[in-house]
Amino acid sequence: MLKDLLKGIEKGEGILCADSAYLSRRNCDLIAMNGRTPYIKPKKNTQVKARGSQTWRSMIKLYREDRKIFDRHYHQRSLVESVYSVLKTVFGNHLTSRRRKAQRRELMCRVIAYNIDRVNLKAIENEMSR
Repeated sequence: MLKDLLKGIEKGEGILCADSAYLSRRNCDLIAMNGRTPYIKPKKNTQVKARGSQTWRSMIKLYREDRKIFDRHYHQRSLVESVYSVLKTVFGNHLTSRRRKAQRRELMCRVIAYNIDRVNLKAIENEMSR
């Protein structure tokens, strides 16, 4: 499933945070092949053994040896989840468009509409506080 999700993301540098449901050596390698560094929170029984995946080993070692740095990167996921939650609350859980390109446009229009609403609300608050 992750392979299909990665098709929608341009290759390039950066990080990719994922839920622990995506925790596997294969997924870590797929993320690394896209030029990204994986940050997937390990489960309690996760082992460092690379078994052919140096990306896996690096990620698990960072998690175990420097939790503060790992968590700083992994925290990006919770920020994104918050945005998704707000958008779902405001606009609902489904997109009406059928094709992927149209869905992206619909989602971007929703984000723009939400941001305009936030700016307008802030302007009204500022006006009222004068």
